[in-house]
Amino acid sequence: MSQRERWVGALSGFFQEVNQAHFDGFLDPPDLIWNTRLRSSAGRFVPGSRKYFMNFPPKIEIASYLMDEERAGELIRDTLAHEMIHYWLWVRKKPYGHTAEFLQKMRQMGVSRYNSVPRTRPAKYLYSCLGCKKDFPTKKRLGNLACATCCKAFSNGKYDSRFKLVLKMKFESVP
Repeated sequence: MSQRERWVGALSGFFQEVNQAHFDGFLDPPDLIWNTRLRSSAGRFVPGSRKYFMNFPPKIEIASYLMDEERAGELIRDTLAHEMIHYWLWVRKKPYGHTAEFLQKMRQMGVSRYNSVPRTRPAKYLYSCLGCKKDFPTKKRLGNLACATCCKAFSNGKYDSRFKLVLKMKFESVP
């Protein structure tokens, strides 16, 4: 059994462990899913439907790249616990964002708020300002944009084509 296969099975065990320790077993297991597309956030809570004919369960998604991290167990448990607080508030029909009650429960549980190991994708394009020559790396192609610093300084904050961002370089994708 590979390391990844062990983590897939461990997610429901982590849920039960955190549920007993911090929620007195109050929470029914939602759908627990490994998400391969999450990058900047380590997890997310997706509320279910409470409508009569559109019944679908809530789900907690955990970024699959966490399985490959050195402190995988700690990061996965922390992320799952964070998302379970959102779920706990939702089940109790309370606002389930990062509210004061959320933050209080988070501190009580010793859970972190931010992803400490985000996986950001590298820039694909490099744009440059025609005026100040400053470079702007981006992940997507830009439309008709100008350098905000130059436009604020020389055009009262209005678009000025003298400071248009031009494509300087396209990076080759790394496999």
